[in-house]
Amino acid sequence: DIPGVGKKYFLQFSTKDLQTGQKLGLCLASVFYLKTKPKPTVEIICTRNKDPDQRQREDYSLYLSIRDSVEPSLDDLWALGTVGSSYIAWEKATVDSSYIMTQIKNVKQWRRADESLEFDYSILLSSGVSESLSCHMRLIWKLGLPMKVKYECSAEDESSGFGDGSGAEQGSTSGFFIEPESNFLVG
Repeated sequence: DIPGVGKKYFLQFSTKDLQTGQKLGLCLASVFYLKTKPKPTVEIICTRNKDPDQRQREDYSLYLSIRDSVEPSLDDLWALGTVGSSYIAWEKATVDSSYIMTQIKNVKQWRRADESLEFDYSILLSSGVSESLSCHMRLIWKLGLPMKVKYECSAEDESSGFGDGSGAEQGSTSGFFIEPESNFLVG
């Protein structure tokens, strides 16, 4: 606790493969919640994770599995939804609460003229306490580029929120991208 400034946490955690559950590596992070900013400042260093070539091969396999299927598997849709919802969970997290995707209520795939995958998800994010957020999330993912995420969430005791995904890692589903225009409406 830094009086008048905020709270800083130091974390050590392991990462695991989303689909296989295999442990991948170890991460050290500092998370700094300033009283003047809604989102924390996060610095993460990870070791022994997948090498970029292996991650790219797995992204390609997931991408082809979804793109080439008439009806993608629930595991693939869950994996893609988890990646997109992790940005929303981070956006909505506070020093006192965090969120994870606990349910996919509905998912719809959009056909596109380009090679991108586009999905609308209706999901439920839950916190460690009793609060849940119902979110509409649109994902657009083109292999080799960061995922684009737009969302709108609401809770029983909260008005709707809006956000755009952001991130910097190229060529993996673990990255996000901010679109220049924010005009996402649930219809």
